[in-house]
Amino acid sequence: MLRHARYGPRGRYLDPPPAGMCISVFAIVKRGTKFLVGTPEPHHNWREKWLFSWMAYSSEELEEAYREKRLPSTYLLEGEDPADALKRIMRDQLHMPSYKASGPRVRSYTSPSDWFPGNKHWDLVLVYEVATNGKVKPLPWWKELAFEERSKLRSEDFGWNSDFVVDFGVAEPRT
Repeated sequence: MLRHARYGPRGRYLDPPPAGMCISVFAIVKRGTKFLVGTPEPHHNWREKWLFSWMAYSSEELEEAYREKRLPSTYLLEGEDPADALKRIMRDQLHMPSYKASGPRVRSYTSPSDWFPGNKHWDLVLVYEVATNGKVKPLPWWKELAFEERSKLRSEDFGWNSDFVVDFGVAEPRT
């Protein structure tokens, strides 16, 4: 049976997908052939400001998340304009408040859920391509944050974002 993506109170709307869904905003910051990529440092901002689902992660899942590379990103807040979410990324997560952006481009992904076996989790992503002259600064929530050559980036280093980074030309496909 087909279901339209229209969720809300029962009676007039559908229940959310059984394994949940996330709506995320990503910043693809590029300089030449290099992309701004980071590895997160354990810091409360990830769970409290940008990636709330990490509060529900087991310690093993959290350790894995802190080993994976990631693009600057955040969950979209309820009622938030995606452009405002991008501002939060650039201002709060990267300390680069001056930038120009195009987009968003929108993609939809589903994957089998580890938390709810037999169901699929849905991810809706809004992706902005960003140009900035901002300097990469050491920040307490990034273990590493640098512009890296695409040829050195491998999709398997990005965890659940592995398909996404290939689709948007950030990383080489799995070898």
